[in-house]
Amino acid sequence: AGALLLDGRTPEEFARGHLVGSINVGLEGRYADFAGSVVPSDADIVLVVEPGFELEARNRLGRIGFDRVAGYLDDPMGVMAAAPERTQRASRLTVREFEQRRVDIGGIQIVDIRNPGEFALGSVPGATAIPVGQLPGRVDELDPNAPTVVYCAGGYRSSVAASLLRQNGFADVSDILGGYGAWDESHQNA
Repeated sequence: AGALLLDGRTPEEFARGHLVGSINVGLEGRYADFAGSVVPSDADIVLVVEPGFELEARNRLGRIGFDRVAGYLDDPMGVMAAAPERTQRASRLTVREFEQRRVDIGGIQIVDIRNPGEFALGSVPGATAIPVGQLPGRVDELDPNAPTVVYCAGGYRSSVAASLLRQNGFADVSDILGGYGAWDESHQNA
């Protein structure tokens, strides 16, 4: 009925399978902060969390003024198993897979969703800097038809950003496991 699906599972669990159109903001991280930066405050929200964490998710959203939690999925895994046509996997690439993808596919759109201070310390060559909190208002700066790879410092925020882009019609979106830290380390050792 138009409600936004907010999936509070870890990026790894989300990547293994989630409902199409879900935005992933893991409860184990800065859940309220990042949910507040990517979810419209006037959206009705349906929570997708591990059983037993529904109240925690609702309360954490309530603390930032998000009081339009319409409900939660009682058995998320059961819902996904019963409706496989409404589920998808998320692409998470190792640094090696990312580098190979850059070689194999021309025109990859790389998006660094870290904060400006982090970006100033170094970035993947050719990356466009759009902090995750600005992404909802700047999605139109990106090409939804181009293969897109997003990254952050370690992998939490990039799952948020990748899921937001998928929700906005981007068909080919991946994020980098370990984020910029993993990429930078692999290039220092090269």
